[in-house]
Amino acid sequence: MDQLAGTQTSTRMVRIHQRFPALRFLSDARRVLDDGIDLLRLKLDALPDGVYQPVPGVHVRKAKRSVGTGSRWAAMAPVVERLGVRSALDVGANVGYFPIKLAQRGIPSVALEADPKCVRTAMTAVRRNGLDNVAVMSLEFRPDTVGLLPATDCTLLLSLWHHLVRELGLGTATDLLRELWGRTGKVMFFDSGEDEMPGSFGLPRMVPTPDAWLTEYLEKNCAGGRVEHLGRHRAFDADGLPTDRALFAVIRRETPEA
Repeated sequence: MDQLAGTQTSTRMVRIHQRFPALRFLSDARRVLDDGIDLLRLKLDALPDGVYQPVPGVHVRKAKRSVGTGSRWAAMAPVVERLGVRSALDVGANVGYFPIKLAQRGIPSVALEADPKCVRTAMTAVRRNGLDNVAVMSLEFRPDTVGLLPATDCTLLLSLWHHLVRELGLGTATDLLRELWGRTGKVMFFDSGEDEMPGSFGLPRMVPTPDAWLTEYLEKNCAGGRVEHLGRHRAFDADGLPTDRALFAVIRRETPEA
């Protein structure tokens, strides 16, 4: 009954708009105004240092991590295709570059982000790209919120783990990694700050090399997963100086390739 009433209301509104062209003009004017406000907000939120990731479909100041973001996606996309990923969650999604790229492939995605500026930019980018299969979730990732996150085929945990170690300690950061892996059906993409990070982050010594240490760490804490190294990609250290980091795909051993 409620559905019928909703359909009738929608039909009446369409007929009203058809009879009164001025209403269509006001609706179009509202969209133009909204777009202008969105673009102004994007420019303000990008101050003073620009954006971290590129913003698909939106013209903003060049992202400082444009090269590294693009190369990471180029490395991940074939794995996503190969494994037949059908849903995704990006934890610490920033402005939503990866969820948007996934959604453009027809993969419903959740962009989890706590920074209000990034949330606003991500929501605008999703809307400007005409996507209806991306949810932007404004939430801080921590032990008391991890239970709210959905189970998906694919999880992205990029450039966040070292911040979790600094803020919560290695033990809690590891627990959160395991929780995410438990919600991951096919593949988790992971990278982290390495030896370039200062001692204040509390990272363990990654010996004999960061690549080897992180591979062993992921194998130990992602039960039933095998680790693929997806190359090293451009990043920045705590002082904003260029460096590079290893990118990993942790793939469930029983996952059949599509």
